[in-house]
Amino acid sequence: MRDFYRILLALLTFLTAFQATAQLTENSPYSRFGLGDLSPSGSIRNIGMGGVGVASPNLEYINFLNPALLTTNRRLNLDTTIKYTMFEGALYGVGRSINDGTLKQQSKSVNFQYLNIAFPVSNRWTSSVSLSPYSNMSYDYYSKVAFGTSGIVSSTSNIGTGGLYNASFANGVDLTKNFSAGLTASYVFGSTNEDFFTQVTSLDVDVQDQQYGIRQRTSYSGFNFKPGVAYRNILKPSTKEEQEHIYYNLGATYDFSAGLTSRRELTRQRKNDKNFVDTSAVTVISNTKMHAVLPSIFTVGFSIDKPVDWSIGVDLTYLNFSKYKNFDAETDNFKNGYKIALGGEYKLKGQEVLKMPIVRAGLSYQRTPFYFNGTQLNDFSVSLGGSLPVGRKDARYKSKPLSRLNVALVAGQRGSTNDGLIRDRYFQVYLSFQTIDKWFERRRIE
Repeated sequence: MRDFYRILLALLTFLTAFQATAQLTENSPYSRFGLGDLSPSGSIRNIGMGGVGVASPNLEYINFLNPALLTTNRRLNLDTTIKYTMFEGALYGVGRSINDGTLKQQSKSVNFQYLNIAFPVSNRWTSSVSLSPYSNMSYDYYSKVAFGTSGIVSSTSNIGTGGLYNASFANGVDLTKNFSAGLTASYVFGSTNEDFFTQVTSLDVDVQDQQYGIRQRTSYSGFNFKPGVAYRNILKPSTKEEQEHIYYNLGATYDFSAGLTSRRELTRQRKNDKNFVDTSAVTVISNTKMHAVLPSIFTVGFSIDKPVDWSIGVDLTYLNFSKYKNFDAETDNFKNGYKIALGGEYKLKGQEVLKMPIVRAGLSYQRTPFYFNGTQLNDFSVSLGGSLPVGRKDARYKSKPLSRLNVALVAGQRGSTNDGLIRDRYFQVYLSFQTIDKWFERRRIE
């Protein structure tokens, strides 16, 4: 329990320091469409393996890609009488370089990734509670036009910020020795802000430093559900201990196409030369309630693993945007897409297994839903990751995994400079702190 407080304090300190020093100027041009860029839904472990995880159990980590795998540490624990509670918090930083074939721009930011806690309910049932981003909007367009030799210049800016979050409650249950099922119920909420401002500059105009424009604030809320199933069996038995078997795993999840209640407020605003809004000049133009629809997502996975030692897997994901609708009941010109991810992990050998680090690698290819100028954008990325045990072993529970520092590095490219598109190259760094402990223990009086 002491490890939990230490890691929570370290995480909060880390978050505060980075938020105070980072320049939150990320410019992701394609996030202006729809609800923004969809955030990765897995843990740092999954991200380090290219996003693989729907059929990749590991007793030392929370799996919230597939709720059916929440019970993994019940079925695989070397001491099945012990029920561990796991807590993990994560941050991520991203650097981007965008290029339209003529101009280049670089940006960066640091943000919250997720908080997750998983706890046992019984020997066959595990629950988890988490908070994580669903999507992120962060773009900045700027243009300037001069009117001949008149000395008048018109500057236009279009800035988008915000995003949606998932507050989730998940449950996984072992139905048989080899088969488990689960369900994640999420409350999706958040808002996006888009500013459209124009500034006219002239030596003869006294108010040249003022900007006039429209702010479009759209809020969303609603529920979403994701069931999952998982099957695990022995591929190659061992004559030694159970953890020496080699297993194969199958898994599948389905994110339903959920409806969200949305409300959009349009206000007319004026900004001064310090870029602050003049509150006395804010006028509400409209406040409209509508209905948006999230896309459905179906994922299947397969993996082979030797408990604690190594794992390799592949996930196939289908992104169904046929029912997707934004606030205006438009599809934003999206198409159905798919993603293929391949990745694995390996624990380095040593005398003390629990203290050995883990290395990970993966790659993914995605046919994104974005469709422009007759071209559907591709996204290809490679990832590396690892976990470093921290803290001391608990003498009471010799099989309990140590707390961990997890990291994942992802480099990729979305789009190209062909057909009037924008090439978006990115480098992402994910960091999480994780603790495992025995909570809710009944005290015995002898």
